[in-house]
Amino acid sequence: MKLYIFDNGDTSVGILPTSFSIDVPFNRNEVDTETLEWFKGGQLDSHKEFAEGRLIAFYDFENID
Repeated sequence: MKLYIFDNGDTSVGILPTSFSIDVPFNRNEVDTETLEWFKGGQLDSHKEFAEGRLIAFYDFENID
């Protein structure tokens, strides 16, 4: 399972959008929804220091590498 984080950037000043992917250390069926939201929130907090725009995050439950 992966968590994708997108930084919208600010193209009006030349900052292009970018994205990150994180390999989640657990499976969806191993944790509850609250834990998934807690993990996502922590990752957003850790990436916002480096972000230039609005951050969006979502899990990809289907495409497991």
